[in-house]
Amino acid sequence: MARPMSAAEWIAAMKKWKVPVKYYPGWDTRGRPGDFSNVNGIIIHHTGSDSQSDNYLKFLFVTGRPSDGIPGPLCHVSTDMDGDLWVGARGRANHAGRGSSRTLNEVVTETYKGYQSPELRPGPDNTDGNAHFYGNEVRFDGGQKMTAAQWNAAVLWAAAVCDHHGWTARSVIGHREWTTRKPDPGSTKMYEFRAAVNARLLAGPTIPPAGQEDDMPFTEADIRRFIREEIEKAKIDEAVWANQIADVNTAESGDTSAAATLLTWTAKRVLDNLGPKLDEVKETVDALAATLGRPNQ
Repeated sequence: MARPMSAAEWIAAMKKWKVPVKYYPGWDTRGRPGDFSNVNGIIIHHTGSDSQSDNYLKFLFVTGRPSDGIPGPLCHVSTDMDGDLWVGARGRANHAGRGSSRTLNEVVTETYKGYQSPELRPGPDNTDGNAHFYGNEVRFDGGQKMTAAQWNAAVLWAAAVCDHHGWTARSVIGHREWTTRKPDPGSTKMYEFRAAVNARLLAGPTIPPAGQEDDMPFTEADIRRFIREEIEKAKIDEAVWANQIADVNTAESGDTSAAATLLTWTAKRVLDNLGPKLDEVKETVDALAATLGRPNQ
């Protein structure tokens, strides 16, 4: 059983991962009546609107849709296009509704193929998701991609929450993976979003040096390349694996693309954080490779 984060734990997790966070007044005591004692994962939504107004935040966190029997808060956090992530509620929120117990089981066991197509396919709506999930309403209409700042903030927040609870990125799903009634988060491919969260978790909470973050947004191409690199690394023996990481830490590749910068930085952070436990690093990558399948998929 995973107890929801306390106010102090929210603040500590956001600070640890340097999430670009803002706290909406009353967030630390806000929540709906009802059970929220065993939280199991995260659901990513889109608002269906590009509105970035303060009134829209009030709608999400306070007002809700009482005429439809759905009062606020409608989510725990909301991510702006400029990369600000607002925390608006700590208790139960009306964001998930009823959904699939099959999906919940996949999230709890974290055994599904979460980093490649296809996404999870939900079964019948037979479970109350509000009792089990944190919700992030990303403020965009869903028809276009998230902005780079928005994507990075949402990914970083998800990594911070997963890190706190000891979850993998497979505990992060889209609303449409929870219920067939919903299309969100729009054009976002959740297996790529999970891959980005996984990359952040592997890299650890230290952010890139000043001036690099804006130059290396997590794009779809970055994530696909990251996945292929990790699969290829998993195919070599432990000695070569150690040399490969050491080489990345010292050699100049000459490739200055955003994808190369991301991969180099990620490899360095893996080395810094987990180098002393190389066997565990190798096992982690082996498990990732087995889950992802062939590198060219």
